[in-house]
Amino acid sequence: MARLTYASARAICSTFGFNPFEDFHAMSSGSKEAVIRAADSVKYKAPKSRNGSRGRYFAAYVRRIIERGDK
Repeated sequence: MARLTYASARAICSTFGFNPFEDFHAMSSGSKEAVIRAADSVKYKAPKSRNGSRGRYFAAYVRRIIERGDK
């Protein structure tokens, strides 16, 4: 998987319909499924030493990219 850009991260959020700033554990089950579908669409793989779900890691990854901004 190539790194996401700011524009592609925003596009993924709007296409799959989830709020990147919402806490993953507070999301509805529909939003969590949207995060998983988005991760599948870009072939995201969580780190091998992960301590949590792939969905939570992808949601945090997208949030970091968007918070960093368009640079």
